[in-house]
Amino acid sequence: MTNETLNIPSSMTPNWNTDGLIPAIAQDATSGEVLMLAWMNAESLALTLQEKRAVYWSRSRQALWRKGDTSGHTQTLVDIRLDCDGDTLLLKVNQIGGACHTGRATCFFYRPTEGNWVMETAS
Repeated sequence: MTNETLNIPSSMTPNWNTDGLIPAIAQDATSGEVLMLAWMNAESLALTLQEKRAVYWSRSRQALWRKGDTSGHTQTLVDIRLDCDGDTLLLKVNQIGGACHTGRATCFFYRPTEGNWVMETAS
């Protein structure tokens, strides 16, 4: 099958939500581990592409958030992709320090166990 028969367009633009945001998944470029999910607006995406460093939109602070400005735990952009629906970004990054604000390598460290979400002991 070809892209035409699958109805896959040859180009795409980000499909921003009603708040002008798009989810952005950060993935370790070497290991493939999913590090975190954050949000981007058009400005943070443009800055990320320009600076080759992850810049997100903080929904709680309503401000740009350059990953690592306060913690030193930066994300250098290796590659970026837009998914087939145009509604999610995947950033492949070189992570310096932990990705999570808790200091862990990844934000995904709770596992379902007997009806509860339990923290893994190793990070």
